[in-house]
Amino acid sequence: MGGIAQLVERLVRNEKVWGSTPHTSTKDFAPVTSPKIDRGISGGYQGDVHRFFLRHFPLAILLAALFLTTTKAVAETNYWSGLSSRQREILNSGETLILEEDLPGNPWPRFIVYQLVKATPAQVAAVFWDLRLDPKYVPNCLSVTILAKPSPHVIDGEYTLKMPFFLPDEVYVSRNTLHRRTPEDYEISWIVLRSRYTKSCSGNLSLQKHEKGTLLRYSNQVEPGSRIAGIMKNNAGHQVVASVKALVSQVAREMERPSDPLEKQMKALEESLGSPVER
Repeated sequence: MGGIAQLVERLVRNEKVWGSTPHTSTKDFAPVTSPKIDRGISGGYQGDVHRFFLRHFPLAILLAALFLTTTKAVAETNYWSGLSSRQREILNSGETLILEEDLPGNPWPRFIVYQLVKATPAQVAAVFWDLRLDPKYVPNCLSVTILAKPSPHVIDGEYTLKMPFFLPDEVYVSRNTLHRRTPEDYEISWIVLRSRYTKSCSGNLSLQKHEKGTLLRYSNQVEPGSRIAGIMKNNAGHQVVASVKALVSQVAREMERPSDPLEKQMKALEESLGSPVER
């Protein structure tokens, strides 16, 4: 809102200098001697401001409303409300919802997976944020090495994945960033910095509080960088779905047998966020 206030003040000053007639050039203007200005309540700067707001108040209200609406929409994207009744039925039945979104110029679609999880968003985020645990439950993940932590909520990791068809293992470096969208909702986004098989890869895991625990939304977009893109498309889709199901299963196992690992993961999440989370 500070930007709007600055804009208003700038426009008021411009009106004082130029009057109500717009000017596009400063050439050939003769010096103007201003008469003595009455600085009373009804005149001078305060009078200019009063007249300006009477003239532009509706525009200021419109700009403020637009700013607040946009900010709220960004902060409170509700994925559940965006699903159809049939898609909600699938999720309520305990099934996984799998969507593909075609991308112009990309041979692979964006894969989007939804799942309801019987855990809090913080608990799911804590398990996923524990990158070193991936080889124990993520299909085809052979190893994860933490390379750097540019900030508490950013981790660079090197991943090694077993590839099909006797291909050499995929080795890539991904930058993972933890976000807290609302006091109860989380998002972990990633972007691949370098890879053997892809030109680019990015995605995010959104975790929103739901009456049945957490609505998980996993989105991943890959632009393949090799000629084997065609035969790898189906495998990539299966890998995404299998990874999401494996995460849900891992969370369930840790919830069934509350132990030190989950508590340590929750503490690590709090340290990354710099604030407590819902247990």
